[in-house]
Amino acid sequence: MRNSGYVLLLAYILGVLLAEVRGMPYVWLASGCLLAAAIPWIWRTGPRAEVWISVGLVGFAATLYFQFRMPHPTATDVSRYAGNEVTVSGTVVEVPTLNRKQDARFVFETRAIFLDDASKSVSGKLYVTVPILQGTGLKPGHEVSVTGYLYEPKPPQNPGSFDFRTYLARNGIFAGLKGESIAWDTAKEPFGWGWWQLRDRIVRTQVERLGVPEGTLLSAMVLGRRAVDLPYEVRDRFARVGLAHALAASGFHVSLILGAVLGLGRNLGDRAKVVLGSFTLSIYVGLVGFQASVLRAALMGFAGLLGLATRRRVNPVGALWVAATLLLVVNPLWIRDLGFQLSFLATLGLVVTVPPLVKWLDWLPPAIAPLLAVPVAAMIWTLPIQLFAFGQMPVYSVVANVVTTPLLSVVTLGGFASALAALVFPPAGSVIAWGLTYPIRGILAIVDFFAMLPKTAIAIDKIAIWQVAILYGILGIVGLIWQWENPKFPKFLGFVGSFLAAVAIAIVPAVGEKTNLLRVTVLATREQPAIVVQQGWKTTLVHGGDVENTRYAVLPFLQSEGVNRLETVVAIADGEGWELLSQMLPTRQVYGVEDSLSVEADVEEFEEIRVEDMAVQSLSSQPEVLQLSVGGETWAILGDATREEQARMLASGELSAVSAMGFWGRSLDLRMLDMLNPAIAVLASEIDDAAQAKIENMGISVFRLDLDGAVRWTPEGGFETVLESAIEVL
Repeated sequence: MRNSGYVLLLAYILGVLLAEVRGMPYVWLASGCLLAAAIPWIWRTGPRAEVWISVGLVGFAATLYFQFRMPHPTATDVSRYAGNEVTVSGTVVEVPTLNRKQDARFVFETRAIFLDDASKSVSGKLYVTVPILQGTGLKPGHEVSVTGYLYEPKPPQNPGSFDFRTYLARNGIFAGLKGESIAWDTAKEPFGWGWWQLRDRIVRTQVERLGVPEGTLLSAMVLGRRAVDLPYEVRDRFARVGLAHALAASGFHVSLILGAVLGLGRNLGDRAKVVLGSFTLSIYVGLVGFQASVLRAALMGFAGLLGLATRRRVNPVGALWVAATLLLVVNPLWIRDLGFQLSFLATLGLVVTVPPLVKWLDWLPPAIAPLLAVPVAAMIWTLPIQLFAFGQMPVYSVVANVVTTPLLSVVTLGGFASALAALVFPPAGSVIAWGLTYPIRGILAIVDFFAMLPKTAIAIDKIAIWQVAILYGILGIVGLIWQWENPKFPKFLGFVGSFLAAVAIAIVPAVGEKTNLLRVTVLATREQPAIVVQQGWKTTLVHGGDVENTRYAVLPFLQSEGVNRLETVVAIADGEGWELLSQMLPTRQVYGVEDSLSVEADVEEFEEIRVEDMAVQSLSSQPEVLQLSVGGETWAILGDATREEQARMLASGELSAVSAMGFWGRSLDLRMLDMLNPAIAVLASEIDDAAQAKIENMGISVFRLDLDGAVRWTPEGGFETVLESAIEVL
């Protein structure tokens, strides 16, 4: 009966997971019938035929339920007015936080829109950004009016980029508002009470004595990074060394706090412990917010308390399956949340892998073995998803976790004590927070040390979903090998074979693809080119160094392509992005025309660069105009040259006919088209009407980066848009 229950829970989880696969409801129904007919003959002691019929029905229902819960804009949704300058009135629904541009951002429940001197009733939520001074003082419940540009979020334009539109849509938001001004009655405080008020009191208390970043780091470690404006450079360093989980309220925090509370109440009766533990969990979940990872950990904590009350041993794997199923019943869309996936898999790894790892490490001191086994188990079980989502494998994660765990435990427990004290008597909470100064600085010093080491992560091509499935299958086989008590079978050989198989599945396909790779990718960027030339294992980047283009286009693409080192960088302008790039990727040689490029490597001026069969020539330095030759194709990279600069280039006589032209400006000299006579034109955005008409008359094929996204050239496929090609492959 227990096995049947687990099978049904798994059917629901898989039904939600695969709900977006076309035709999946009918697949579930057919699978249920086939399993009912075949499994009882193969697995005679397993679930009966009616259970497998139920499996098909549960998967069928889960698929339909997921589709039913998927948000869709209503007929009155505010997103229907996207593309206009508007004023929208409504209610702030969450505490504003800062984005990387230091603008205030918040979610806004709309009520009315003012467009063309007319007011219309609307519904739906908006993602709003406003200048920081405009958003100062905003609180949930404030009735405000925001004036700005209403836009529809775009899909990702470059491979590896974050899909912000899908993220918002899964939260029921289908438009954004880039606000210029905001108006509300500052004398009118919002009515009612919310958990955010307690969170705000805790954060102010802890930051008062510790300052920034120590105080904000303490608050983030207790309440999660969503509750506080932790500086992004601190977040990035924690993520880079594999400690991002320390800033996200999760199972580590819940188990640590619950264990400490039950330890303090060890002399109480079982019923009193259950009440105390339940009260603590409820308070903590309310403070950090109803996030999937926290709710999962809290449900498992309640299961443990239930076992304590009934004096029964709780099966941790079963409790985890039940917790995951309950959460996905509440909100099936959480299955697409990466935090939920990583939290679930990390917990599963701790439950099933830590005990055998501790046993295998019994030659270590008793206090050291669990300290090492926990991060190793969590990394093993989350690595396939990390490779699927990011294409990166952390290098120092295990060591960093082992070194910081004692300090993290002290700071988390001390921070929770400070938070409770802040709710009752803020000065006491502030004093407790001040007492954690040196442990917090110790954590920051350790993180800074590991972040400064070379190669904090190894990039591998993002693996496919079939590779993820096989890797988790191998983990299951390893678990069976561990439990198989057969003296004639050497477990060590089984483990080694599984490890080699996992490496082959994850790495060999990428190695085979890169061996004969020849590809040019023009990334969708604004104002400055960002072009990546891949020749086998050698990668050349032509880039202008803009920090936003670097962070949101160049680095995600290189990461998704498994690039760990740049062979050559051609720097066509200076920018803060070079410093960011140099922190993430080593570069063998940098060429440029600026004497003060913000890179650590020596910069050489150039007239022609050769890498394998690729050549880059500098035709002009003011502005920088390049000619790129690779695979029999010749490209003219014009950048954002003005009409005057184009006239000087035409007068120089150095331009000649090319296969393709790239232009990031708005106004193009018609003589430039006659001189270059390209078959392909890659444009960053819309250009002037005269040039557009001439391009059409000449029969030039046009790719618009702002509309089509990144463009790729290969010898086999020629020029094509990257994202459309990726969709066809899927």
